[in-house]
Amino acid sequence: MKRILAAILVLLFALSGVSAIGETVSKDIILTPQNPLPEIFEMVSPAVAVVACTTTVWDSKTGHVDTFEEGGGSCVYVDKGGYFITNYHVIAEADEVEIRTEDETAYAAEVVGYDEAADIAVLKIEEEFDAEPVKIGSSSDLKVGEMIAVIGTPVSAEALYNTLTTGIVSGLDRNNADYESTRAIDLIQVDAAINPGNSGGALVNAKGELVGIPFMKYMVYFGETPEGEELIVYEGISFAVPIDTAWPIAQSIIKNGVYNRPRFGVSVLDIDGPEEPLKNYPPKGLQIVEVEKNGSGWKAGLRVNDVITHVNGERVYNFRDYTKFVDKLEAGEAFEITIARYDDENGEKLKKFEVLTLKVVLKMMD
Repeated sequence: MKRILAAILVLLFALSGVSAIGETVSKDIILTPQNPLPEIFEMVSPAVAVVACTTTVWDSKTGHVDTFEEGGGSCVYVDKGGYFITNYHVIAEADEVEIRTEDETAYAAEVVGYDEAADIAVLKIEEEFDAEPVKIGSSSDLKVGEMIAVIGTPVSAEALYNTLTTGIVSGLDRNNADYESTRAIDLIQVDAAINPGNSGGALVNAKGELVGIPFMKYMVYFGETPEGEELIVYEGISFAVPIDTAWPIAQSIIKNGVYNRPRFGVSVLDIDGPEEPLKNYPPKGLQIVEVEKNGSGWKAGLRVNDVITHVNGERVYNFRDYTKFVDKLEAGEAFEITIARYDDENGEKLKKFEVLTLKVVLKMMD
């Protein structure tokens, strides 16, 4: 233990800029007159606040109704109409929501709308908020290695209100990082510290522009499983929803009170199966379980029980694969779907399955 402690002290000594023999190492690379972080914090922090959630629970055994604060996170002021962006998971279980500032001012907030798949929600207050909305940047301009900063309130609003953490962009287009999401969102990976409570806060670039909404980090406890297997510690692996994904959703909610994705009027279910269609076994893919009459999928000739295997020639195995392609398309845009068909128009089994490629158009549908 003493050797480990000594090694840590030597490492900290080196990072502080002082060598073991007393020589001073230049800090110009770390601290320069051009360091933008103090200015970034001063500019952005007033637009970042705490989300406090209240939940009401009824105990069927005692008949008591208890109200308590649970969860919560951070939010970002984005529109002078009183609108804030946060994560959907921050407010998902709340009965009442408040937005709170460092001076303990509390604003009753309405959940205007949300998109659960992208984990984005919009809140609104009626009172005037004493800050300028944050400037909206572009996440598509980010580069791996670029400096970023995170502002939000981890752990405790009383003790750690609007903590600033910094780091770099560690990776882009991480569309398989969130295993719980039903859609493939191209996430931003960063090494800045993001902890419980930071969710819904601000990820900003060196210009102080909002480029993402922090929402997740990889965490695991060090130790051993009951079977004696070693657990791995993940450090510095955090993720944010890109603003290029979050902002169009928020704008739609602010304007219409709801966010709808363009679609072509079918409901699907992931099914298992072989790689290629076989006589008695449909392939692995997305089986259509409902086709809306007069929708663009219905007009293209899609039927219930058709199995989607390809989008624009690319193999898809499940709904997440499918969204990697379709979510990048705009309403009115046509694309090709390849299906394996085992039933005729009456629902009777075909003597020989068919593989068809149909052109479908995405539309905004109620």
